[in-house]
Amino acid sequence: MALISTGSYLKADQLTEDGEIRRVVSCSQQPIKDSAGKEELRWILCLDGGLKPLILNATNIKTAVACLGGAETDDWVGQDIVVYQDPNISYGGVVTGGVRLRGVPAKAKARRNTKAEDARLDADDIPF
Repeated sequence: MALISTGSYLKADQLTEDGEIRRVVSCSQQPIKDSAGKEELRWILCLDGGLKPLILNATNIKTAVACLGGAETDDWVGQDIVVYQDPNISYGGVVTGGVRLRGVPAKAKARRNTKAEDARLDADDIPF
């Protein structure tokens, strides 16, 4: 993962192809300036772990809807998703790579839930 990155939003070079499981913090529409300086409303996905916000494109919106249980973005908060670098994405006819989302595999989801439950154990919960 890149240690230094310019810009306000998540870029592919900040990720690996294996990806990282991240929890959704928020998703909202915000005005973003395009390359011509014109503002347009875009969906911005904020994830935990110090990652920069991700500007969602149509493909990543469809993936998020499928993986996070629907189009109501308020329901995404607190859910996990994998964010990764896909080197095969093309833009303008040129392969540039980019950021993609995918669902968390069942095994990883079970491990993460077990760790979260273990962290919530209190000394009073121990049965001896």
